[in-house]
Amino acid sequence: MAETAQAADTNTPSLSEQAAEWAVCMSGEHVSPQQQADFEAWLAQDSRHQEAYTQVETLWHSITPKKHRNHSAIKSLLGIVLLLGCLYGLPFSVWLADERTGTGEVRHITLNDGSHVTLDSNSAVDITFDSRQRRIVLYRGRILADVAPDSSINRPPFIIETREGKARALGTRYIVEQTDKDSIVTVIESQVTVTNRSKPHQSVTLQAGQSIRFDSNGLQQPETAPDFAASWTQQRLIYQNTPLDTVISDLARYRSGYLSVNDQAAQLHFTGVLPIDDPEAALNILKNALPVRITRYGGWFVRIDKPL
Repeated sequence: MAETAQAADTNTPSLSEQAAEWAVCMSGEHVSPQQQADFEAWLAQDSRHQEAYTQVETLWHSITPKKHRNHSAIKSLLGIVLLLGCLYGLPFSVWLADERTGTGEVRHITLNDGSHVTLDSNSAVDITFDSRQRRIVLYRGRILADVAPDSSINRPPFIIETREGKARALGTRYIVEQTDKDSIVTVIESQVTVTNRSKPHQSVTLQAGQSIRFDSNGLQQPETAPDFAASWTQQRLIYQNTPLDTVISDLARYRSGYLSVNDQAAQLHFTGVLPIDDPEAALNILKNALPVRITRYGGWFVRIDKPL
């Protein structure tokens, strides 16, 4: 039974694929009332369905001349985009994001309300700021928001959304991270209210110096935020008695390839500063500071272990 369930889940089309299929269907010249009803029901199932469909339409309209926008054209285009998504492992949301950073890139952005955000390496966001909303959707990676003070009581709230929920600023500076498994919110200054997407009645207000993880199962208990949590915005990582496996996991964000650390080395602790704009220099600092051996296999694979 377990094997059957796993196979069924593997064969379920992704959200991007579902949106692409509906885009092909709805681009036809003759859409039946039943197809229209099924499409509207699909949109109503989840707010993310509308977002995914809008992203597909945006892609189509942005690169296809109006006179060539027919059923055949969109079907061919979406087939190519789905193939690219499979090859590079990126969903539509990341391909079409308003802002997207590459490996090792940290980008500072000024928003039209005077707020500032910083995107970490390999991050992607959509930014929507108008009279009705100040909304950032984080699809991948990590972002720090330095929210401008509210000058008007009518200004909409500043919200960062992830796959698992949203973090609403209460006049603050905070970090939001989207991992493969969950979301993390860390408050640097002031307060942030975090709400779980699957359980909207479940929310918590974090104070400065607090952090929380949450996923589709709900919110975990708030914890003390790591020291120097925002140091990456200044092109450096600062650690104080931090396990080496955590340090290597952080450093891997800024380097192409794979970093591996064995169990013995992972238990060592590091105190110091590492540059993220020069990962090789960072590895050499670790080598000089700790009893570890660093072995490079070409330019892609690096193994870190503790000699016997």
